[in-house]
Amino acid sequence: MLQKIARVAIAAPRRIIAIGVLVFIAAAVFGVPVAKSLSPGGFQDPDSESARAIAVLTDKFGQSGQQMLILVTAPGGTNSEQARAVGTDLVHQLQGSPLVYNVSSPWTGAAPADLVSRDGKSGLIVVNLKGGENFVQNNAQTLSDQFVHDRDGVTVRAGGAAMQYAQINKQNQDDLLVMEMIALPLSFVVLIWVFGGLLAAALPMALGALAVVGSMSVLRLITFTTEVSIFALNLSTALGLALAIDYTLLIVSRYRDELAEGHDRDQALIRTMATSGRTVLFSAVTVALSMSATVAFPMYFLKSFAYAGVATVAFVATASIVITPAAIVLLGDRLDAFNVRRFLRRMLRRPEPAPKPVEQLFWYRSSKFVMRRWAPVGLAVVGLLLLLGLPFFSVKWGFPDDRVLPRSASAHQVGDRLRNDFADDSATSVPVVVPDASGLNPGDFDSYAAALSRVPDVAAVSAPGGTFTGGNRVGHRPGRPGWPRAAPF
Repeated sequence: MLQKIARVAIAAPRRIIAIGVLVFIAAAVFGVPVAKSLSPGGFQDPDSESARAIAVLTDKFGQSGQQMLILVTAPGGTNSEQARAVGTDLVHQLQGSPLVYNVSSPWTGAAPADLVSRDGKSGLIVVNLKGGENFVQNNAQTLSDQFVHDRDGVTVRAGGAAMQYAQINKQNQDDLLVMEMIALPLSFVVLIWVFGGLLAAALPMALGALAVVGSMSVLRLITFTTEVSIFALNLSTALGLALAIDYTLLIVSRYRDELAEGHDRDQALIRTMATSGRTVLFSAVTVALSMSATVAFPMYFLKSFAYAGVATVAFVATASIVITPAAIVLLGDRLDAFNVRRFLRRMLRRPEPAPKPVEQLFWYRSSKFVMRRWAPVGLAVVGLLLLLGLPFFSVKWGFPDDRVLPRSASAHQVGDRLRNDFADDSATSVPVVVPDASGLNPGDFDSYAAALSRVPDVAAVSAPGGTFTGGNRVGHRPGRPGWPRAAPF
């Protein structure tokens, strides 16, 4: 098959390149807007108890499982006229927003006292947002843009889980763009030296671009049937460029070796594809199978890496064994044009290096050494890998929090204030959902809420019948928790 592909490339290189350009344009037009269709969530097991509870909250209450926290700081303290005016105004504005389910603050009745910092200068507005996991971050960003700004000498900052993930996703997209702006030019400069020519170095860049936009188009197709994480874009960009460089370098280097052995161009290309082309396919299958393993995880955050990885590998491998030979035929002698190494040797008046027999090359000798002593070399490599992997046994898993953001991010600033100036978990609320309340009456839930409020470390419980602290009702909270469609929380 690979030899047939090589013969087709020899016979019709322009048509193959033209088809590749058309595929690139179509994939770019369809795939580049994919970021708008990708989701920032996907960290939860959809079959877990917490995920089922959040599903009930979203379906029956229109509420998310993430909160937005607004930190209001005034030099005169939370009881000062400026703080009270700003805090009350913020609460009223938030309560009137269609994106907000309910609001608690030090300036609303029956609010927990620990929403005020230890020094009394800062107060927290806790905002429960509407929308599911995939919309709550956008809702938080919208509210922040509308309402969160300093006024009358009072500092206002937005944080909390919803704002944190919104800023993480924004930072991720910005970092991806910066990475591409830095990595692509530097990679191209290195490739010019490694490939020995400007046109040869452009090949892997072109194939990498095709693989990236191709994987984007596949990801957008997948979004029509299931959720895909926005972090899949990071993988497709890095993997596409890396594999394009590897596969193109392998094919071009082998082609040059075949020419050096005296074969004509057509025969050299056929022999190259029969050997290096097979290696490319074997590598692609191996990488794709490795990446596809993540599809077995229940979280679509991890599944998305399988989607992006397999799609990227498929495009890179296909482009490498179809477009690369066509480009080699089309370029001909120009494959070695603009040879930087040759130019530098002429500048320095150094002679061309004499070609060495393959038996004298370092990689040939090292591979022969490994094959002759495969057992001790294999054991040594395994031992080294185990040694390098020892720190993994101390790994501690967790979700990213606000500390992954730069200190200039408002979510990081609010998080630092929470950890340093507020009582532990002062703004943390855990919804308890009863999916089916048939046969139960409000008194049953009041009794349950009172009992739950007596649990150690529970500051307060808000239930349909009111707010409970230490087993006692301390106030009525109409409109905060709900009881629609027989599913109270």
